Amino acid sequence: MSGKIHVFPAWAQNPYLNMLYVGARSEGWRVEGSKTIETLVDALPGLTDGDIFHIHWTSPIVNSDGTRDIAERSLKRFAGILLRLRKAGVRIIWTVHNTLAHNTPYPDLEVKLARLLAERADRIIQLNASTSEAVSEFYDLPPEKIVTLRHASYAGIYSDPPSQDQARELLGIPSSASVVGFVGQIRGYKGIPTLLRAVGKASSHVDDLVLVLAGKTAPEDIALIERELPTGVPTVRRHSFISDANISAWFAACDVLVFPYERVLNSGSVLLSATFARPCILPAEPHLIAEYGAQPWVTFYDTRRDPVSALADTIAAAFPVREDVRAAATRFASEYSTLHMAWDYVSIIEDLTDSSTQTTEVP
Repeated sequence: MSGKIHVFPAWAQNPYLNMLYVGARSEGWRVEGSKTIETLVDALPGLTDGDIFHIHWTSPIVNSDGTRDIAERSLKRFAGILLRLRKAGVRIIWTVHNTLAHNTPYPDLEVKLARLLAERADRIIQLNASTSEAVSEFYDLPPEKIVTLRHASYAGIYSDPPSQDQARELLGIPSSASVVGFVGQIRGYKGIPTLLRAVGKASSHVDDLVLVLAGKTAPEDIALIERELPTGVPTVRRHSFISDANISAWFAACDVLVFPYERVLNSGSVLLSATFARPCILPAEPHLIAEYGAQPWVTFYDTRRDPVSALADTIAAAFPVREDVRAAATRFASEYSTLHMAWDYVSIIEDLTDSSTQTTEVP
């Protein structure tokens, strides 16, 4: 059985979305999408019984620059869209990427939206097996609706990276340097101030420490970074989108990647680290420990103590990086690649569309 899969929001430059639907497309599913509620409404007449509406990130719904009144009306409008989809026999899938949309101006509306999706979705995909526990502070996920679909590594998606020496020559970094980096979209909620202060402290214990920051950055976050840059630590920065053709060089130039995320469930950047054989450092959040605690290429810093000092100590202890640690990252990346994820997704949608439990009544 096949039909349409409507993806929301359908961000063309998001590699995860492009990877996820490879198998479905090969099975005859027509994958389309929209980025805003307005374009979603325009697409509704073309979605019929047996089709799938798959929502990923919720930020386009209430996380806008408008007033609270506009956000409330947008949430109400989206509730009507879900009702219309269910009446048309369209199956609804929600992938829980984040506890709440980042930097949302109206957290209480995000909670209402999450509870609405938990109620109306036919299937809820979690990328991390500890998702239910991680989000339970704000909302509950019905266990009978949950399926786990791991985020694949990017093995086979990107070309082989240059050697570390080649990457450093390209970026103007001494080959002998000890390089710690953050590569990916740079946002304040990702703990960047903590990273910058920790690197400053770690530089007292790590010879020739260099910091790499690369990724699209909002103007207000650039200003924050400028204020917090560690004194005396050479920093190589690029505050713009890193293309698929260039991203491997930024990872290859680093010895260790640090992702000091605050309240983040999942991270594609961690999977990129594994893909490019680079160890990484994460905060010791329970759901992250459950996911990566057994991996020798992932190290955690204790967020219960002063996070800057804890991260600085962990960065200092990461050098020098052993080759067996890099080899472990490569093995991890090869164990679950795009094709594994894509075909597991096909199994999920086939089970959903073959199921006789779909109801057109609103719960």
